[in-house]
Amino acid sequence: GFSLPAKGIISFGGHMEERRRHERTVELLEIKEINRQPGEGSFVLDHSPAGAKLETSLAFTPGEVVEFSYQRPGEAQETRHWGQVVWVLPVPNKSGRFFLGVEFLRNHD
Repeated sequence: GFSLPAKGIISFGGHMEERRRHERTVELLEIKEINRQPGEGSFVLDHSPAGAKLETSLAFTPGEVVEFSYQRPGEAQETRHWGQVVWVLPVPNKSGRFFLGVEFLRNHD
């Protein structure tokens, strides 16, 4: 039989549970629009079906709702998400820049 422990398959760093549920894609995507403002200087750093990590110069507080859109290279349609800010961290060595942890409130295809 096939006796490899399930754990052994997904033992590459990070939260094991989270990785099993949501594959996280690390890619830098320029945000086109964030909360109805031009997204200049705002980026998606990584994303999964459940949420994303952003870098932005806009100040947010946890609990706020954020809506943003980005366009992947080679895709005709913009991808739009909205979610809740779950954490905010200042970017080291970059004054006035923030990392945001966003949990999506609704899945978009």
